[in-house]
Amino acid sequence: MTELDRLAGIVISPAKTLEDIDRRPSWVLPLILLLVFNFAVTFVVYRVLVTDSNFDRVALAKIQWEGSAQVPIAQQIAALRGQRERWYLLPVFAVVISTLALSVFFYVVLRLARAGPTFLKVFCVVCWSFVIYRVLGGTLTIIALLVRGPANFFPAAPEAWSPTSMAHLVSRAAVNHNVYSAISKLDVFLVWWLIVLAIGFSKTSRNLSIGRSAAIVSIAEVGYLVLDALGALPGVS
Repeated sequence: MTELDRLAGIVISPAKTLEDIDRRPSWVLPLILLLVFNFAVTFVVYRVLVTDSNFDRVALAKIQWEGSAQVPIAQQIAALRGQRERWYLLPVFAVVISTLALSVFFYVVLRLARAGPTFLKVFCVVCWSFVIYRVLGGTLTIIALLVRGPANFFPAAPEAWSPTSMAHLVSRAAVNHNVYSAISKLDVFLVWWLIVLAIGFSKTSRNLSIGRSAAIVSIAEVGYLVLDALGALPGVS
């Protein structure tokens, strides 16, 4: 398979594609796509939706929604203004940190489960499977953000911007921002991504059935969502 074949295959034929990735690991193309789409979403938010004219309104809405009462409002606004000014750096850190952290976590878990994958293959599976969640899902998110426009933009958890997020079924006023953040991550693309991730770990490990792989991935995701709902994940919205 060529890299373009893999790009199409990860969507329409993930098992066959991940078998090919097991034989010849690669990660450059998906990582570039993750950077591009994360960059695109960040650009839309910080340069199209959040403008100089509405910055104060959006900043105050974000502070009231999730800000710390222990930090002066002026300091929080200054921090948000700095994020907007350096928006182009955020995608790089977000993509690199998330892919590496997730790869390290699952590599350790799979080694403990005696599945025996190499770190390179775990990293490749994470990168390619993220195409489902961050590229396909990111495309719909960008479209939804642009359609809603600046007037209807609310700076909640980024996952809540997806039109397929469960967050749209819950009133923000009904739950605190941590619970809302966890609910917002329940998405069609999340489930699709988890399925592809489970298939990938099964295909790239020596001794891991699809059932065990699915159980490992599901338990890890449920644990993550519970910690997020409890507010035990600083910096994660």
